[in-house]
Amino acid sequence: MSVLRSSASRTRAVVTTVGITLSVALPVTASAAPAPARPHASVPGLNIMLTNDDGFGAPGLQAVRRALQEAGHTVTVVAPAADQSGVGTAMTLRFGTRISARQEEPGVWSVTGTPADSVFFGLQVVFKDAEPDLVVSGSNFGHNTGAVAAHSGTVGAAISGLENGVPSIAVSTEIDLRAGQEATLRAFPATARYVTDLIARLRRAGNGGRVLPAGVALNVNYPITDTAPRGTKVTRLGRTAFVLPDYRPAGPDTYVIAPRFPADPETVPGADTTALSQDYVSVTPLDGDWTHPAARIRGIAR
Repeated sequence: MSVLRSSASRTRAVVTTVGITLSVALPVTASAAPAPARPHASVPGLNIMLTNDDGFGAPGLQAVRRALQEAGHTVTVVAPAADQSGVGTAMTLRFGTRISARQEEPGVWSVTGTPADSVFFGLQVVFKDAEPDLVVSGSNFGHNTGAVAAHSGTVGAAISGLENGVPSIAVSTEIDLRAGQEATLRAFPATARYVTDLIARLRRAGNGGRVLPAGVALNVNYPITDTAPRGTKVTRLGRTAFVLPDYRPAGPDTYVIAPRFPADPETVPGADTTALSQDYVSVTPLDGDWTHPAARIRGIAR
C-alpha cells in the first residue's frame, strides 16, 4: 500500500526498456494536472477499444473514456456487462454457449462474458472492418501488481489484445485501505490523464509506427497520494499479493471467502509492488510468455 506523503516536487523520469522510452514530467498535484493535449492536426487520433473487468459502466472506465475522447481519440467501449474481477485471461470456450452482446448506446457495447470474451468479440464483430490501433483496459478499481496481476481480468484483457497482435495497455488505480475507497474514486481522473499522456509520449517515440513495439503490452498502476506521484518507474512483476482469499467455515460443507492482507516482503528487485508503495507510477512491460527464461530442471528430458 502507498504511504501518503506531502512532497510537492516536480519529477522527471526518463527510462528505456524493450525499445520503449518514457519521458515523464509530472505536475505538482493531481488536481492541477493539465488536460491531455489534443493531437497535432497532422497526427490523427487513434481508434481505441476500451474495456475492463469492472463492467462497462464502471467509473474508472468512464474517466479513461472521457480523457481519451478529449484528447481527440475515437473510443469504442466493449466491456463485460457485469463485474468480472479476478477472472484473469479466462474465456468462454463451451462451444454452443450463447452470449448477449448489446449496444447500450453509440460507441458502447456490453458483453455477458469475461474481459477476454469482450476483447475477442470486439475484434471479431465490432471492429471487423478495421482493427483498433490500441486496446486500453481500465482503469481498474484497485491496483494489479505482483502476484495479483496474474489473476486480474484487467490485465487479462490487455493480454488478449496482445495475443491478437493489437498494442494493449492495462491501467489500474491503487486502492489504499487507509485512505478508503473514495480516494480511489477521486484518483480516477488523474489516472486517466496519465494514461492519455503516456499514449501521446509513446506515439511521439515512434516504435515503428505503432503505439508499442510488436509483442509488448503495458501494465500501468497509478498510486494514491496526497499530492502527485513521485515519477514513473519501469518495473518487473513482483511476487507478493496485497490481497488473497481466506476461506472461513460457515456451516456444513460451506465456506465464506473473506479477504486477507499478507505483509510478505517483496524479494524481486525493481518490482512493481515496491514502486507503487513508494508513490511511483509503475509501468511493467508484459509479453504474455510464461516461460521461465533460465530454468534448469533435471529429470524432464529422457
